[in-house]
Amino acid sequence: MKINAKLYQDMPHMVLGFHGCDRSVAEKVLRSQEEHLHPSTNTYDWLGDGIYFWLNDPQRALEWAEQAKQRGKISDPYVIGAIIDLGFCLNLCERKAIEMLQQSYAFLEEALRMAGQRIDDVYKNRAPDEGGFRLIRPLDCAVIRNLHRVMETIGQRPFDSVYGYFQEGKDAFPGGGVKEKSHIQICVRNTDCIKGYFLPHL
Repeated sequence: MKINAKLYQDMPHMVLGFHGCDRSVAEKVLRSQEEHLHPSTNTYDWLGDGIYFWLNDPQRALEWAEQAKQRGKISDPYVIGAIIDLGFCLNLCERKAIEMLQQSYAFLEEALRMAGQRIDDVYKNRAPDEGGFRLIRPLDCAVIRNLHRVMETIGQRPFDSVYGYFQEGKDAFPGGGVKEKSHIQICVRNTDCIKGYFLPHL
């Protein structure tokens, strides 16, 4: 039996995502019919470049914004919601997507080897939290970015979004397999996927 995994990479439904930011940013986007949140392009972003949202979790988005205030990144923690069509999605909960990342890693590793470098010396996830979860992810970001580049080079349809599940933090309860900060993140690469923004009830 052979499965055509590409048939299932279009996510045929809308989801609600929540983004933590400064109040001024949220209000500017909410006042405009054209303004979008700005994409993140950090070299350590977990899902590569794009606009990040917490799936169905405004509380987690607010917690992130409050932590950002403590780091001096924002002054007034706030949350904005978005209605998102995931479109052609790199869903990291699916086997095919994982295989694509493994191939991307192999290509990147070989390219660096030919340049006389080791991938571990160039890209390494780091900063584990209390549960051993690595919060800074240059390796993951590089592998996902490389996958997008490869697809562009060979003329494949680009992904509109990236969807990932993460078990973050300490155990939620003794002996359990669920973590305190487990969540789903969405990284939107194509802003056409965002059908509208709204102010959520918290």
